[in-house]
Amino acid sequence: MAAIFGIGAEAFADETASLPEVQEVMPLSAVLDRIMPAIEGELGPARLVKDHGAWVYVIGFFDENGKPQELRVDATTAQILGVRQ
Repeated sequence: MAAIFGIGAEAFADETASLPEVQEVMPLSAVLDRIMPAIEGELGPARLVKDHGAWVYVIGFFDENGKPQELRVDATTAQILGVRQ
């Protein structure tokens, strides 16, 4: 993975707007709006990474039992790619 940008999930400002190489990336706030129905629990930190040439948001959250989880979401489509414990 290359290029890591830390973005707190609580800060919904589009911090990618000033980076010309990530113009196709959806703002974190738009991605969260789309995926929130699929998440049961409390959001944690999020970061934007370039993984094998694709931009991915890695979003931490705690499930309903308080266990930490990591959600990987395509940053251009908001498609959930996977969840890790």
